Amino acid sequence: MKALALLLAFAVTAFAAPAKPDLVLKLWDKPPGDFKAPGQESLSPAKPGDKLPIARLTNVSEPRLEFYLPAADKKTGVGVIIVPGGGFGILASEHEGSELAEWFRARGIAAAVLQHRCPTNTLPKPWEFPAQDTQRAVSLMRAKASEVGVKPDQIGLFGFSAGGQVALIATTNDENRLYPAADDVDKISCRPDFLGLCYAWKILADNSLTELKPEIKITAKTPPTFIAQANDDPGSLAEGSTLAFLALRKAKVPAELHIYSTGGHGFGLRPNATQAPGDWPGRFELWLQARSLLPKPEQK
Repeated sequence: MKALALLLAFAVTAFAAPAKPDLVLKLWDKPPGDFKAPGQESLSPAKPGDKLPIARLTNVSEPRLEFYLPAADKKTGVGVIIVPGGGFGILASEHEGSELAEWFRARGIAAAVLQHRCPTNTLPKPWEFPAQDTQRAVSLMRAKASEVGVKPDQIGLFGFSAGGQVALIATTNDENRLYPAADDVDKISCRPDFLGLCYAWKILADNSLTELKPEIKITAKTPPTFIAQANDDPGSLAEGSTLAFLALRKAKVPAELHIYSTGGHGFGLRPNATQAPGDWPGRFELWLQARSLLPKPEQK
């Protein structure tokens, strides 16, 4: 009965109207590169009867950060940028965006959902424009640190699915920014201070189960990383997350990996066959506490 009550409570929450952001910041006056969305930006909201009930945002030509800021008495000074998934065709901007942002906000972390340029799934490098936007987003949050109430050395990045691929590429190419510097914001470091990846999509090299994509360049300078995914995920293969973890370990980067036996792809914070609500987020919370990015229970 307790498990059923949890699931029912979650179902009500999942389809409640998403919270509106407290602040929206455009990333650029003019984004680099030649990108033009094929239509007007649109959001298809989730419906309870859908087989995969997620909201879908597409045709994003003006990338932006949508901030969810904690109450003054809860602020920790930590900030995080969330990169939603969506296979580069859409952005799963709620269940892999604002839902996690609200989770962070409730714990005193200032969270910003990155609505990056989309769709890019037909381009030769689908990750390129999103990764540019991600690097710019990290620099912009640092530039606006005092305005949004964060410490410039406590800014993280969290990517779901295709957003995980983007976050990993953006982070591991920080010393050679993926676009020409546009202004003073781009003089500020774009390397996050911590990294979270949930079922990062297609991070393996093409036709390989033993190598990561060549664009992923994990070194000793890669920030501490948390990774979670399901073993039966058909798209984000467990081999990719495992290889990323092993590369981090080889580089002596603090890292933590959780692979669940089942769960498939795209579960976000929602329950599935392996996890009750809060399982991987609970482990992530413990990881943040261990890294002094959240206060431990006895310190609250």
